[in-house]
Amino acid sequence: MAGDPSNASLWTDADVYIGPLSAVNPANANTPFGSDWGLVGLLDGDDGMPESRDEDTDDKFAWGGILVRTSRAHFKLTKSFSVLEDNPTTRSLIWPGSSETEIVVPVPVPVKVGFEVRDSGTGKIKRLITRLHAIVEVDGDVDENETDLTKVTLVATIYPDSDKVLFDRQGTPVLASIAVSPSTKSVVVGDIADLTATATYDDSSTQDVTSIATWTSSVPAKATVSAGFVKGIAAGSSTVTAAYSGMSATCAVTVTSS
Repeated sequence: MAGDPSNASLWTDADVYIGPLSAVNPANANTPFGSDWGLVGLLDGDDGMPESRDEDTDDKFAWGGILVRTSRAHFKLTKSFSVLEDNPTTRSLIWPGSSETEIVVPVPVPVKVGFEVRDSGTGKIKRLITRLHAIVEVDGDVDENETDLTKVTLVATIYPDSDKVLFDRQGTPVLASIAVSPSTKSVVVGDIADLTATATYDDSSTQDVTSIATWTSSVPAKATVSAGFVKGIAAGSSTVTAAYSGMSATCAVTVTSS
């Protein structure tokens, strides 16, 4: 079977964040949303976050019925999500303009929306944050009964900015390689030397993973290793390996008597 299973994701958890137009985006996918964002809370996972694209197209034909061009206009993108909580954030979307004591005719206002999904198996995070704003409205009926959780389906119409950008996208960087430094090391019997394991990701960022990597020695009788610290046991040589998230790198260790 062709393909890379690591590129497939099963989104096991999700959140939707709502913010004012002044809300500041998190720096990256590993940074939490700030206090200026509100969380809608529990979502219906079976409903997911379906995306709908609508666009007017007009096919242009030449004599003989040959399709030569298609014009496109009036592109519209919507994303839906179903909320299960009644909290200040969801009420501001379901009944915009209302208060704790009064329900008024809803008039939706522009908001920023952050959609986040997470894969617990791989630790992946994917975020879509509206570049300009969205208008969020109730989609369908609201049913309250004794057998089902109250659920309100909301649909967000996404408005692009002047450059036609709909979302800022953030994602967890993917591990590209791991390296151990130095790549060779000499240690005296009884002494301890330290090694460093560094992970490099596909966005060129790096992370010191020395303390969380799995370290092994090919010849523990000559050298042992733990958390990057190598101890000389007896004169000879050993290959020390650091493994992290499916990748590994080595250091050639030489142990001397003096």
